[in-house]
Amino acid sequence: MLDRKKNDHINLEYAGSETTVLTDIERRLIDLYRRLSRIEQQQVRRVAEILAINPKEKVEG
Repeated sequence: MLDRKKNDHINLEYAGSETTVLTDIERRLIDLYRRLSRIEQQQVRRVAEILAINPKEKVEG
C-alpha cells in the first residue's frame, strides 16, 4: 500500500513537470502578453476565447 502511494506521487510529479516545459515561442508570447496594458490583455483574451469557441466562424466587427 505504501508503494502505491509512493508511485502515485511520482506519477503526479512527472505529469506536472511535463506541463511546465514551454517552447521558446510560448515563452515569448507570455512575455509579450505581460507587457500589454490591462485593456490590451482583455482584448487578447476576448479574441482567444472567440477563436477557441468558434474557430471556423468569421468574426464581424
